[in-house]
Amino acid sequence: MTDSDDPATIHEPEGRAELRRAAFLKAARDVFLEHGYEAASMAEIVKRAGGSLSTLYAQFGGKKGLFQAMADARVSEFTQQMQVELAAQAPLREGLQRIGERFMMQMAAPESLTVFRLMVGQAKVFPDMAVEYARLGPERVRKALADYLDDRVKAGELCVGDTDLAAAVFFDLVRARIHFRALLDATYRPSDEEIRETVERAVKVFLGGIEAV
Repeated sequence: MTDSDDPATIHEPEGRAELRRAAFLKAARDVFLEHGYEAASMAEIVKRAGGSLSTLYAQFGGKKGLFQAMADARVSEFTQQMQVELAAQAPLREGLQRIGERFMMQMAAPESLTVFRLMVGQAKVFPDMAVEYARLGPERVRKALADYLDDRVKAGELCVGDTDLAAAVFFDLVRARIHFRALLDATYRPSDEEIRETVERAVKVFLGGIEAV
């Protein structure tokens, strides 16, 4: 009897189920990035991950649920990496520079760009998914930066009333030119130096005009 023939695989032990879920998510990410949402085959995902279609459907409910879980996993990876810089509570200018560089390196990574394009492409078909992606990704990162700015206000380094708005302004300054170009030009890869200089300019503009926010 194969895995696909055994209904007990739907009720795997917790540890095995988690490993299976991780394998499904990795395979799904690869297949979605290679083929897009519409052309992605659930059978191909199972072929790459192992297991069975019945287990895949039991864990994710179908292609939409699997796509959502894949996007959520990518967002979690992104925000966890950002949290390292945000939790350091570095002095304001240094902290903003490090946070901005980490943010932009993640946003400009080929996989991040592809996931972003996929999500935008599915927004009309699955608007609730796009809204949830924005809530889990950009809004979570913005809130984390707002918390960092609150800490800098308490430390006397910053005077601003609305740190949520200030965080959104900072990220908009950092990503606007590079992210837009990277989304449209698949051959463009910003260098570390270009990212550093872009963030430096954003920090200068942000700190120079923050009291007007």
